[in-house]
Amino acid sequence: MLIYPNYTFKTRKNKNSETTEIWDEVRRQWVLLTPEEFVRQHFIHYLIHEKNYPIETIIVEKEIQVFEMKKRFDVAVIHKTQEFILVAECKAPSVQLNSSVIEQVLTYNLRLNAQCFVITNGLQQFVFEKQNNQWIKLPDIKKYT
Repeated sequence: MLIYPNYTFKTRKNKNSETTEIWDEVRRQWVLLTPEEFVRQHFIHYLIHEKNYPIETIIVEKEIQVFEMKKRFDVAVIHKTQEFILVAECKAPSVQLNSSVIEQVLTYNLRLNAQCFVITNGLQQFVFEKQNNQWIKLPDIKKYT
């Protein structure tokens, strides 16, 4: 059972591949419904419906360059000033959240410089915010202001 509320999602069967797809409201397209995508969609809806983040501030699966490597973050939130305020790494429920997942999201944050990062597998969620040049663990994501 996920830690996020139950949301109603649009899904469909892909006739060609017989796979299930889910509608991503942010990307405005159908995407393959994998366990990780299931968590990502719940997390996105949590940001929108529980934490009041406007949908237009959310970016999903965007490629960035960190040093000379191409990376792709799962979810990020930008402020109206176009500064990143949050970056999140979503994993399938079967994936343990550990230091390597934290290192992964911190690598993305070298480029994004967000003040908050989140790691989640849908069963657990860890939120960290930069305060006085240190990462402090928070109990939850702050509401959008």
